[in-house]
Amino acid sequence: MVEGMISSEDKGRGESLRDVAERYLFELANRCMVQVEIDELPLYNRFKSCRLHDMIRDLCLSKGKRQGFLEVMVREMGGGDSSICKTNRFAIHAVGVDNDLSQRIGENKNIRSFVFKGYQFENWKLPKGIAKWKLLKLLSLENSIVKELPPSICKLPRLQTLNVKNTMRLPNCIYKMKRLRHLFMKDDHERVGGEKLKFEGLNKLEMVDDIWVGDVVDDITHLLKLPKMDMDVNTNREDGLTLFRRLVMCHSLHYLRITHCRVSMVMCHSLHYLRITHCRVSKLPAYEIQLYQNVIEWQLVGTRIEEDPMEILEKLPMLRVLGLWSNPYVGREMVYRATGFPQLRELVLHRLLNLMGWRVEKGAMLNLSSLLIAECSKLKMIPDELEFINTLQTREASHVKSSWLVEQSICGQRDGLSGNWISSTQGTCFT
Repeated sequence: MVEGMISSEDKGRGESLRDVAERYLFELANRCMVQVEIDELPLYNRFKSCRLHDMIRDLCLSKGKRQGFLEVMVREMGGGDSSICKTNRFAIHAVGVDNDLSQRIGENKNIRSFVFKGYQFENWKLPKGIAKWKLLKLLSLENSIVKELPPSICKLPRLQTLNVKNTMRLPNCIYKMKRLRHLFMKDDHERVGGEKLKFEGLNKLEMVDDIWVGDVVDDITHLLKLPKMDMDVNTNREDGLTLFRRLVMCHSLHYLRITHCRVSMVMCHSLHYLRITHCRVSKLPAYEIQLYQNVIEWQLVGTRIEEDPMEILEKLPMLRVLGLWSNPYVGREMVYRATGFPQLRELVLHRLLNLMGWRVEKGAMLNLSSLLIAECSKLKMIPDELEFINTLQTREASHVKSSWLVEQSICGQRDGLSGNWISSTQGTCFT
């Protein structure tokens, strides 16, 4: 899409350019030209990965290099390639410093796409000639540390995708990139001048990944129109409360991460993914189908919920992934009722420090395929009903009572049941 290969003329009714691109990929996959891995839980992309067959990849890279269309450099640094001054699309997957290459990168004024992966720039600075890349549409600095993004980056008139996750300081001129569609950041970056980032006027922006609401609360109304946003919200601050008041009016937000909040939770009916971290929540909001109907994945981390959240969560019609991490629930008993969690595929129970009893009624979680229990030290027994979930393929327990693991293994052998537990005694870090 960045290169303009997806034409708006090919859009069907109600389709976006992303929909057209995904349709193209399906056609290529059906012709066995590319290999795609379809995401069963599509939060934003329908594909987990897309790759070329070895022979087709070699052919494309060879032909692309000869025609100056693209080149991929995968090697240890030390000596550049003269073709960098001729190639329009370049990707460097390397480690170390190459001062000569860094200098000559800026000499190519025709670069349209540049991906640095694991590249160490001289003095952690981008090449001075980057302001000359007037045709640049994609710039990715993935795993390539840059101390400060120069203000000249905002003068690139055609830039559509910018990945600055490993950049320490950002200039407050992002709002000048009028064609920007995809922005990948990190929530703890330092802002040059200490001012809040501005996003007003970025009418083509489709996605913002990993941003702190304190940076952008003044433009939050505009950002909440985006289909995907990964946002760090701290509601101990007034700006966090402002965001929560506006969330209920949001119609297109699919992806949200909330941290350190102390207010009653607010749901947004368009959400597909929700992660709530270290927020004190006494109980989940009452179940309303219009608020919960689209949630596919829900992660609760350190929330210390007092009332059993399963009474609400089990009713979510589309929920497929549920993660309960780092003491998310402080009660002693948890009940999964019959017909509850009809679509749930993955379940994680981590550090439920007070949990002693877990009851699963027959008919609950009929589609569960993966279960992980870790550091639930007081849990006395695993429900027998789990043995009758035919779809359960992976079950793992770490730092739990070994007595019930042994009993489960013996009972499974006695009753002819398959899928014994995998016990892990090694230290495991969960976040």
